[in-house]
Amino acid sequence: MAAPTGIVIGAGDRGYDAYTTLFLDHPHEGSVVGVAEPDPGRRARFAHRYGLTPDRCFETWEDILATPRFADFALVATGDLHHVAPTLAALAAGYHVLLEKPMALDDVSCLRLVEAAARAGRTLAVCHVYRFSNLFSRLHAVVASGALGEIVAIQQSENVAYWHYAHSYVRGLTRSSRVPWLLQKSCHDLDLIAWLAGSTAARVSSFTRPTQLTGAHAPVGAPEFCIEGCPHADTCPYDAVAIYRDLTPMLSDLALARRPAALGPGAALLRRVKPVLDRVPIEAVRRRFGWWRWPVSAVTDDHTPAGLDTALRTSRWGRCVYRVDDNDQPSSQTVNVLFENGVNAAFMLQSASHRSMRYVRVDGTHGSAVGHLYAVDADLLVADHKSGRVRNIPIKPAFDGHGGGERPLFRDFLRAVETGTAPLTSARDSYESHRIAFAAMESAVEGVVVDLT
Repeated sequence: MAAPTGIVIGAGDRGYDAYTTLFLDHPHEGSVVGVAEPDPGRRARFAHRYGLTPDRCFETWEDILATPRFADFALVATGDLHHVAPTLAALAAGYHVLLEKPMALDDVSCLRLVEAAARAGRTLAVCHVYRFSNLFSRLHAVVASGALGEIVAIQQSENVAYWHYAHSYVRGLTRSSRVPWLLQKSCHDLDLIAWLAGSTAARVSSFTRPTQLTGAHAPVGAPEFCIEGCPHADTCPYDAVAIYRDLTPMLSDLALARRPAALGPGAALLRRVKPVLDRVPIEAVRRRFGWWRWPVSAVTDDHTPAGLDTALRTSRWGRCVYRVDDNDQPSSQTVNVLFENGVNAAFMLQSASHRSMRYVRVDGTHGSAVGHLYAVDADLLVADHKSGRVRNIPIKPAFDGHGGGERPLFRDFLRAVETGTAPLTSARDSYESHRIAFAAMESAVEGVVVDLT
């Protein structure tokens, strides 16, 4: 059987850098044969990477899907506001679809997607990569083995680093609550909680805290753009120059990594010397130590030091974080879920962590499991109530930004396409996390407990 072929709709960060890069390293597993991307620079960059001819490069998803089907699957990686229409069209055109999360922004649209895939007889999977991550796949295996007994409670938190929050949810594309923070960021976590609970949600409640990053809290004398020389640069954790040019917060996070052994000390050393190197007036030196993947890749497509400086002087990415003014995402949100099988779950999403990390705890009648997932490394402890024994389960480091889950998810999707069997996480499975998120948002606004039964 021939290896599967795919088209990519949306060649931004996710469409360009995730999933289909598998084919660059393992071409026998499949190939990309077309792209739709409105930005000409990104379209050309994608075409060059995958060796696409001009007749297989399209400006819009409407154009590529109006062409007779010429691949097995479509990766839909458009902006969060634009997932539904291209997915429905791709399914109708006969493509299997791998869809970036969130699948849709309302309950009715989610169900339309699930039903459309069923009518078309095509696989529709959502990129809930953390089910495949090194930590959570191992934790789920522990739960499924019965080692913890009957599950009583789940505690989980997504602790978003302060600079990541400023990047994505204040300066970034998802700074507006039209795409709710809980849904966009943490449908991953709600999916994991439902997966670990092994049940559907019965009742949901939620509370939010508004953001403090507004004009009312702007420091006196702060300029519109950080690069102009802010008098608070030495004390402000949201300084755009430190985040994007010096990479100080990201390197500080990596400096805390315990594995691989050399990563922490190496990141700590680079954190000290990079600000000096960035100010060397020799372009070749500055370029050598540049970082052009996320989050910098979101700031500019001009991957030169001069291009980055221009973006920091002229775009919203360089603006004082207190002066963006059209951002209204909350800074924290709690979600409590009672599942139909009696499992109680508590989830916290918050924006003031010193580093990006997830925490999970599952307690059962026979044992407990506690895990931490950081940017690269992770750990998992499993305790037995009767014997008192505590096992430290080794978790491999991962460098894909999603705990090692991206390629296993993509391979599982390709297997489903090739064999006609269901993927591990189908769109119908993913709908449960969205259903909980919609209920949580209703609860937070209305001040009620939402009954989903």
